[in-house]
Amino acid sequence: MPSLRFNKEKRLLKASEFQEVFDTNTFKIAHPKLLMLAKFNCRDNSRLGLVVGKKNISTAVGRNSVKRIVRETFRLEQFSQPIDVVFLARKDAHKRGSDEMTLLLQQSWCRLRQRCDKQEKKNA
Repeated sequence: MPSLRFNKEKRLLKASEFQEVFDTNTFKIAHPKLLMLAKFNCRDNSRLGLVVGKKNISTAVGRNSVKRIVRETFRLEQFSQPIDVVFLARKDAHKRGSDEMTLLLQQSWCRLRQRCDKQEKKNA
């Protein structure tokens, strides 16, 4: 059974790691409330980076709740091949309810997983 912890191995930590995803992303999932950029990595597990700016979500409570929901939905998601994902929150993303945001993220992760699987089959 896989570990359900969200430790350092599952996070993008350095600016260079974020920049690599920004510069060479293979997948892009866009919605008016969020943007996900992703690319395959050469590691053992998928990693997540969060960009939740004060400009888009003004209160710390709002920023923290969005980050909490994103981490939780990512933690439960299983990808066939390890990827690096950068999640960017857009204006007023926190104004959706917790359940609504969770559903939106689950749909977005599903779209990303489908695109990854499609790309993997194409390369095989």
